[in-house]
Amino acid sequence: MSSSYEIFYFELHGLALTTRTLLSLGGFEWKNRHAKNWKEEEKATTPFGKLPVLTETRADGSKFVLAESSAINRYIARKAGLFGTSEEETAIIDQFYESWSEIIAKGIPVMRLKSSEPEKYTEALANYHETVVGPILAKHEEALQKNGTGYYVGNKLSLVDVHATAIITGLGSLIGDKTSYPHLLKLVQNVSSLDTVKAEIERFPINP
Repeated sequence: MSSSYEIFYFELHGLALTTRTLLSLGGFEWKNRHAKNWKEEEKATTPFGKLPVLTETRADGSKFVLAESSAINRYIARKAGLFGTSEEETAIIDQFYESWSEIIAKGIPVMRLKSSEPEKYTEALANYHETVVGPILAKHEEALQKNGTGYYVGNKLSLVDVHATAIITGLGSLIGDKTSYPHLLKLVQNVSSLDTVKAEIERFPINP
């Protein structure tokens, strides 16, 4: 008997889309657990008071609990064989994976403006596209074009290919005009067309 997994998160994609997709692609036995009474009861039971949290139940009945989405994604990717075949490949995958974190971190305040201060949102979004998203995705596009296989690294799917697909799919309009990055757009189209990935994307609605 191999391990089974539980991903504890809210009933939406958010930070869990990459995680759920990796679990499905890896062929693992896993299930969702959705937060029901987060602030009052469940928050205090998690390692850092945040979601997602992964619980692995091993063959001997012991449990391994892991928090922080990036740590979870790396852990699953290694088990699924989606984290490079050498130290160099792993480092490059990690490099591009981490750059998506900057896009997310700097995009969250912009997203909040849409409802809290809509008069500032349009200007903030344009500035975000110009100063954050554009420069980073230009480097991603360059790397994909140079590699020439349709993937970031080597000639097979890896963690960063899945993560890029999840973020571009999940963040919707926050990323902006993706036609400027044809190799990246092709990657996302190819990965999201895989049956296991498509099923996860369709699990919850995508915000426009």
